Amino acid sequence: MKILLTFLFALPFFLMAQEPAAADSVAIDTTVYQIVDEKPRFPTPCERYDTTAAAKSECSEIALLSYINQRALYPAEAREKNISGMVVIGFIVEANGVISKARVLRDPGGQLGLSALRSVIGMANEIRFRPAIKGGKPVRYMYTLPIRFRLEEQKPYVMNGRDTIYTELTKGIQFIGNEGDLTGYFNEALTYPASGEDSCRTGQLDVQLIIHPNGQVDVQDVIDYNDLGTDFTFEAMNVATSSFGKWSPGEYNERPVSSAYNVSFTFAPESDGCKTVIGNYNKAVALMNEGSNMANDSTTLDQGLAKMDQAVEMFPRDGRFRIVRGQARMDNNLLAEACEDLRLAKEIALIDWYDAVLPLICRGVPKE
Repeated sequence: MKILLTFLFALPFFLMAQEPAAADSVAIDTTVYQIVDEKPRFPTPCERYDTTAAAKSECSEIALLSYINQRALYPAEAREKNISGMVVIGFIVEANGVISKARVLRDPGGQLGLSALRSVIGMANEIRFRPAIKGGKPVRYMYTLPIRFRLEEQKPYVMNGRDTIYTELTKGIQFIGNEGDLTGYFNEALTYPASGEDSCRTGQLDVQLIIHPNGQVDVQDVIDYNDLGTDFTFEAMNVATSSFGKWSPGEYNERPVSSAYNVSFTFAPESDGCKTVIGNYNKAVALMNEGSNMANDSTTLDQGLAKMDQAVEMFPRDGRFRIVRGQARMDNNLLAEACEDLRLAKEIALIDWYDAVLPLICRGVPKE
């Protein structure tokens, strides 16, 4: 599906404040206006040209559309549920051009509002507008930004540097080694690093492989959810790439193409001294899975979060546990608690999935 984002630049959405009565000439005007002589403008080269304010405003709107179009991703939930529509984001352009107080005013659902809000928050960190002008002076202005999300057919591939990686296949990737038993092959080939035995390190590595038409296997990405370390990462990568020639590549329209395949490696020590740790870890995984399912139902939300809490207490630095509980907390508007989990997940697993939303959910939460 191809994503098109279009703006509807319309009349002001609502009036935030009336123009104040005359005050002392040295007083600071803190009024937030929506009726001004010149609206705020996204910075563009057009500001240097000797044209009208209307022409500069049109140029600004085109540039703003381009900026948001490159950053507002179509959420998977909305795509799966075929949700489209218009999101309205409101934010204040301060008298110095800085963006503040961004919020969702209208949301068709499917995480579309959150996606649009993320892009505006990112813009606030990068862009300073030309402020609104009223009576020859810069003033605060309530900017109302409508963003329409539409779904259209998208290309079946993405570009990764010079490589073309197909995301849509007419024939999927197949593992043809070891009689098709991929799990058995990796379990047999994987060796637990000796450096982890003393501490009984236990956890999971997710590895994204690129399977090429010639059978070559490259590692695209590795996520270490438990901060297992480089010995574990190298072992997983070596085992993954050793599967060269044991794959039937994916096809698109009967042509072999490069495409991605995700595999997970679970590392668990086998020494007798680590049996208690392994037992506890399996128990924590079961608690987290059960809690996650219960948290999807509002009637069992509290019980589900309690089970997640038990799992996290047992393994407080498990990145997967933090991500699952953090997402559940965020979905239920427990933002400060979600901030705690997702900040730590980023620290442990080095993920960037929540970078755009962290400034929103962590607003007012001090960093440790």
